Amino acid sequence: MGLKSFYSSDEKIRLDIALTNNLNNFTRSFIKKLIEAGNVSVNNLITRKPSLLIRTGALVSVDEPEIREDTLKPFDFPIDIIYEDNMLAVINKPAGISVHPSKGEHEKTLVNALVGKISDLSGIGGIERPGIVHRLDKDTSGIMLIAKNDKSHNALAEQFKNRIIKKTYIALVYGIFKESAGKIEGYIERDPKNKIKMKLSQTNGKHALTSFKTIKTIDGIISLLEISPLTGRTHQIRVSMLETGHPILGDKIYKKIEFKNKNEFKQFNFISRQMLHAYKISFIHPETDRLMIFTARPPQDMLWGLENTEYCAAQPTVVDN
Repeated sequence: MGLKSFYSSDEKIRLDIALTNNLNNFTRSFIKKLIEAGNVSVNNLITRKPSLLIRTGALVSVDEPEIREDTLKPFDFPIDIIYEDNMLAVINKPAGISVHPSKGEHEKTLVNALVGKISDLSGIGGIERPGIVHRLDKDTSGIMLIAKNDKSHNALAEQFKNRIIKKTYIALVYGIFKESAGKIEGYIERDPKNKIKMKLSQTNGKHALTSFKTIKTIDGIISLLEISPLTGRTHQIRVSMLETGHPILGDKIYKKIEFKNKNEFKQFNFISRQMLHAYKISFIHPETDRLMIFTARPPQDMLWGLENTEYCAAQPTVVDN
């Protein structure tokens, strides 16, 4: 981390491309953010224009972000670390904690807890998001990858982008599906009527594809599903389940009021958060190129719906190519 400089060897090249070619640890999208944030200068003049054309001999300097201990206050919170090496960590995030600081919460987040538990974290996510390659909603529990350096962060981010990383969730939802398995496809966009919600559209937004299968049913009114998001959109699983008419049990945002009001569902009104858990993840290790598969034990508040299933005995697995 710190200031890095180089002289351009190309005749007429975009600044962001020149930086991408010279800084192997960074993605082009992140470099664009660095430029726009004023972290890059050309011939000692700060520029915020990624498309700026530079010529042979131009001096390009970039101030790489550093994680500052005085910026993030460590949060003494227990973190279940499933696996850790010099490149990454795999953790089991509990429900009820936000991944990174936001306007509403600055100190009691997963990132603050990680700062106190893991000494090295990647800086690409920015000062408030060290090590964070992907996210889970506050009230969703389960498995997460944490990058411990920028090389690992970029490699994992690229795997997410190319859909090499596979994730499997388990969820308890209202009702019984007519078909035991299926796919939900559409486009997810921000709900214009509610800024904190997303909605599924058939024409606008980002393409979203989700597959699911029923593992078992409970009392003829609840289904335990195994769900795989084949794309990575905000609230994708929660929105998709609502679209099928089978919202996730306990979801306060994506819900159908008529379910909660029916007598047969009142026994589940004690549930305080969405019954959604990131159960499994597979990826290629950024240093060893080994296929790695990990599972995260579901939390106590979901165990009542997981009896006599494999999910209660989750164990980490490493598989050689």
